[in-house]
Amino acid sequence: MIPEGHVIKNEIRDEINKVEEKHDIKLSTIQKILLSINRPISTILDVLYGTVNLFMLDQHLEKSPKTSKIINIQKGDEILYRESIVHKRGKPLVHVTSVVPTARCSEKTLEDLFSEKMTTGKIMDTHNHETLRRITKISVEAPNEILMDLFKTDEDMLTREYIMIHKGEVIIWTKEAYPLSYFMI
Repeated sequence: MIPEGHVIKNEIRDEINKVEEKHDIKLSTIQKILLSINRPISTILDVLYGTVNLFMLDQHLEKSPKTSKIINIQKGDEILYRESIVHKRGKPLVHVTSVVPTARCSEKTLEDLFSEKMTTGKIMDTHNHETLRRITKISVEAPNEILMDLFKTDEDMLTREYIMIHKGEVIIWTKEAYPLSYFMI
């Protein structure tokens, strides 16, 4: 039996509420689900729209330009930078940027990442990598030029950032963004 008055703390719900209050907006149920899901966002988009696809805008290896505490890398560590669009028949749904410390990935995982056919979340699921996804930030941001061009709008973007943790190490940092008017169903 649950004692009366017991409250389960829900930090994600609180963050979503703060975003709504700060920007004087009311997010739809679907937007709240997309912000809080601990699965690949493409899973929900597949359910809503049928099979969605991935288009890679940029993917390359580089040396990290700076130290990052959130993904536990040092300046100069090798990372895989991925920038993609999840889309349905060419209509962009979500812009996704990911940073992957390559030293923490298996050869097969890196091979699948370079194939550019699946999102990072689906690749982790395909390889049965049990990952913990920890949402680190939910916000509304002004779009940069790339987002304005891709989505053909200058409206603010709803964003979430999260890390994937596997065997106690951060293996992927991801940021997703889409216009505030999307997914208002």
